[in-house]
Amino acid sequence: MCGIIGYIGNQNKKETIINGLRELEYRGYDSAGMAILQNDDLKVFRAVGKLTNLESTIINAKLHDEVFCGYGLAIGHTRWATHGSPTEINAHPHIGTQSALVHNGIIENYKELKQELESQGVVFSSQTDTEVIVHLFESYAKNYTAQEAFSKTIQRLIGSYAILLITKLEPNKIFYAKQHSPLMIGVCSKQHDEHKGGAIFFASSDAALIGLVDKVVYLQDGNCGEIDMYGFQNLHNIQPFYANKISAQKEGYRFFMEKEIYEQESILLETMMGRVSEDGIILDELDSDFFERFRSIAICACGTSHHSALVGKYLIERKARVRVTTHIASEFRYAKPVLEKDELFIAISQSGETADTLQALKLAKDEGLITLAICNVDNSAMVRLADYSLLTRAGIEKGVASTKAFATQVMVLWIFSVLLGIKRKRINEIGIKSEIKAMLNAQKATKVQAQIHDKIKRLSRRYLHGHGFFFIGRDIFYPLALEGALKLKEISYLHAEGYPSGEMKHGPIALADSELFTLALMPKNLLYNKNKSNVEEIIARDSTICAITPLDFDLADDVVKIPNYQSYMEEFFAMMVILQLLALEIAVRLNRDVDMPRNLAKSVTVE
Repeated sequence: MCGIIGYIGNQNKKETIINGLRELEYRGYDSAGMAILQNDDLKVFRAVGKLTNLESTIINAKLHDEVFCGYGLAIGHTRWATHGSPTEINAHPHIGTQSALVHNGIIENYKELKQELESQGVVFSSQTDTEVIVHLFESYAKNYTAQEAFSKTIQRLIGSYAILLITKLEPNKIFYAKQHSPLMIGVCSKQHDEHKGGAIFFASSDAALIGLVDKVVYLQDGNCGEIDMYGFQNLHNIQPFYANKISAQKEGYRFFMEKEIYEQESILLETMMGRVSEDGIILDELDSDFFERFRSIAICACGTSHHSALVGKYLIERKARVRVTTHIASEFRYAKPVLEKDELFIAISQSGETADTLQALKLAKDEGLITLAICNVDNSAMVRLADYSLLTRAGIEKGVASTKAFATQVMVLWIFSVLLGIKRKRINEIGIKSEIKAMLNAQKATKVQAQIHDKIKRLSRRYLHGHGFFFIGRDIFYPLALEGALKLKEISYLHAEGYPSGEMKHGPIALADSELFTLALMPKNLLYNKNKSNVEEIIARDSTICAITPLDFDLADDVVKIPNYQSYMEEFFAMMVILQLLALEIAVRLNRDVDMPRNLAKSVTVE
């Protein structure tokens, strides 16, 4: 979710790091920092906000140019807050007495590591999970070499990470480690000699190394080591580097939306880190007595976030047996809603700045309700206003049509519903294990299979005409049908509607003919036979049917088969990806602007 830059060499390190971070601004961030180690002198600079603020901080330090020129090490970072607010003290790099470190990812066991270090007298200055890493390293370094200390540190970490560390104990080397977060090492072979050195670059994305390197090593999960300016040739899997800025930002994908669909698998892992494990489910952001403070729940949102709210209603009522109402935020204030004092008000927004939802949240606050924001942006207006917040950790989403934001919102609501069910004693130990297994499998179900995507590309050419689309599903798959229809509308400009499958015969079926395309969501694990009957009613009226299902369904004109999963939530996430890809491929064939569809904005900050 954040940006990392590292450098070993003789160039101006301030310019090298700032320029590299600037190429990663597209990923989104709320603070930035850099550290330089040269002539046994470690200097750290950090600032909240944009890179211009970091540059001003460095200028105000009034340092001589020699600090930035000549041989040395440097690391830089742009942070998207997860643990701790976006403040200067929480910004990276984090420092010990003689070391500095930058980190992307989430350290799942940071609390127990922090308690262990505090018992040894270590004093922490930030709220972050990252700070434990540098202090743990320095704790080991008291009794081991720097290499051994770093290795032992990495072995203790549970979670996801891309890490760069510099230390006075080894002033010519950068230490690195990778697990579930991208990290690469590059070199310009024309300027590099294995005996004389040259320059070594680190980055979390191709975009930062364009024009600087022509050879790279993409580190693999589990890679851990250190390197000086002569060590590049000792790395494995060196390959040529070809990239331009736009393709690098898109990481080889045609569109940002496509990239964001593909990265849902890794992003959902970020969403679950520290919250879901084989040992149980926790939400540290909520007080121990939080779940006892309300009797019912109201969820309010707009657009895609409202569809996730509808999913949340099904999940919470089913798993926790707590009554839930859902509200479209643009209607909420003007409907004179009845709000109960013992009701929890949940506002959902990707940006945290959506005007309609923000005003609804303010109304709930004024009425004295307990409020919870489910949001992707720390320090956003909603997060600041709400009593509690749960970050979705989706990272920046550049495609206007939301994909990974929806996936992460649903996952957070699922986690919340199960934890509420546990607290209300509606889910027993067997049920907990079953839910955890389903969550872990659902995250894997979002992995895009090449053969499925290829099939959808071929299939899309059959769905470019006609007078409209129906997306239908039952139960929790009804809001998914709404979301599938919205995705198609947003980026293809074709008319599409989402309906509960059972509602077809109550009016909409009047539109059914061969020029009406129906996308039928038919999970095996939830109301399959009911769904099948509803679909057959539409088939009898000659509608063209595309069924998304794990089962054979010969009556459909087209079938996109998903794997045979054990739970309906795994099927939900698998079908979600198929609907996103289908909308994408139809829009591509119609030559639409996929990432920036007409008339739409990413964050709607007006009523």
